[in-house]
Amino acid sequence: MATALISKGAAKKGDAAIKSKNPTDTNAQPFTLSLQQHESAPGDVARSLERIAQSAEQATAKGSQLLLMPEASLTGYNNSLDVMQSIAEPSDGPASDTIAQIAKTHQIAIAYGFAERFEQHIFNSVQLISKTGERISIYRKTHLWGDQDRTLFSQGENAATVFELDGWKLGMLICYDVEFPEAVRALALQGAELILIPTALMSPWTTVADKVVPIRAYENQLFIAYANFCGAEYEQHYVGHSCIVGPDAEDLAKAGPNEALLHATLHKAAITQMRETLPYHRDRRPELYKRLVTAKAKVDHG
Repeated sequence: MATALISKGAAKKGDAAIKSKNPTDTNAQPFTLSLQQHESAPGDVARSLERIAQSAEQATAKGSQLLLMPEASLTGYNNSLDVMQSIAEPSDGPASDTIAQIAKTHQIAIAYGFAERFEQHIFNSVQLISKTGERISIYRKTHLWGDQDRTLFSQGENAATVFELDGWKLGMLICYDVEFPEAVRALALQGAELILIPTALMSPWTTVADKVVPIRAYENQLFIAYANFCGAEYEQHYVGHSCIVGPDAEDLAKAGPNEALLHATLHKAAITQMRETLPYHRDRRPELYKRLVTAKAKVDHG
């Protein structure tokens, strides 16, 4: 598989550079991560595990501390209900054990999307496993997209929370979640410095990757890593355009429509700098926003 990095320029096959905006950090370690954009293998968990292992090896070679895979990267997204029910696993199932071993072998944390079986439900979930093989955090998608998501998955009922990894505060969302400003702001208010977002962004919604994600990073003054599929799952086509975005809304790494392994090194000073320049968090007026969570939308959906 070709490794590619795009940062404000054309993709170059085999490009192994790491782009990093590097303000001076006086009291914080940088954080290096990789993000895999790839074609899905719907229903083929064994093939997906092979890809995660390959990506982890390549990411470790670039000095990354974390590898982010797309939404439902373990199982594929555009499966029938019968297939999804047959391959869904609990968060501590056999596939999770294999990924934990991959993480330990390559000494890298791995965040991956999968169909999670829990009691009578199947959730669209993302789980992060540390480099020691420990299950650190799991998040279940709370905003389901259209009939496809609602047919396959139950809706997650718990808001995303912040956890720590290598001295950084991380949060996780999935795909459609990022299109709700409240979901990202809630993590920012918990102190998140980096949000990991596996996605299965399909045609024609490139605007989400190219405009919405950078704006979410900018208005919340944090880093976002957004990992998408490319190619097609049967009749469903994915746009790619995965990205790692800084708190200034600038791309640290950006993919096009083809397979790519992106890398970037993040610095907390970039967050501090933006929050001093544009003190959005300080100047909030939460006493005026109560209707955001109490009022029903007066919108005609047709």
